[in-house]
Amino acid sequence: MVKVEDLTRNRAQSAGELCGRSGTSDIVDASVVVAAWSNGRIVVTSDPDDLRHLDPTLTIIAV
Repeated sequence: MVKVEDLTRNRAQSAGELCGRSGTSDIVDASVVVAAWSNGRIVVTSDPDDLRHLDPTLTIIAV
């Protein structure tokens, strides 16, 4: 099941703060991580390394 999350102002701000803390500028990856925080912390991705850099505690399923 795929769940599409709205990028609200609060989530966008959290993603920007995550970029700042992790030293990256990939706001798209950061917004995926922020959405995962609200949805069981599981991500299916073809880009696991960047997401692990942002949050090594996520459950990541690489495809």
